[in-house]
Amino acid sequence: MSTAVEAIYIFNQNNHCILEHVYRSRPPPPHAILPLYQRHTKPRPSVIHLPDVNPPTVLFSLLHANLLILSTASTDVEPLFILEFLHGVIDVFEEFIGAPLLANKIESSYDVVAQLLGEMCDAGSVCNTEPNALRDDVDIPGWMDKLLVGVGLPG
Repeated sequence: MSTAVEAIYIFNQNNHCILEHVYRSRPPPPHAILPLYQRHTKPRPSVIHLPDVNPPTVLFSLLHANLLILSTASTDVEPLFILEFLHGVIDVFEEFIGAPLLANKIESSYDVVAQLLGEMCDAGSVCNTEPNALRDDVDIPGWMDKLLVGVGLPG
């Protein structure tokens, strides 16, 4: 059984995709995945098999603070592993960009979010979801960097 995460999609409360991060292969796009997720009645399951998608895909979902986080896998994966990874993503985002996790925080901190997602998972293989370890690898702009950039100097 592999542990490959293909992509992460984050949707806001209006079902607009605010983040799409592809790790490997060619997963279905977010505009194709969301209706397949929504056709299930509430409460929707956290793991949904999508046999109509080519290749057949498993969709993992997590609702958190009016955000919908979806992840796909077309290989045989351990569902709890992927769901634990999604919870880790939420924890790390809250640690780095602040709690509560809101759509506008994710959009305004895209540079940090993209670095975090790249460090947490490499080509679909989960590497590191510990916030303390990620601090060494992710550049977080501080107030001095913002000040320097604001006056036209390199940060």
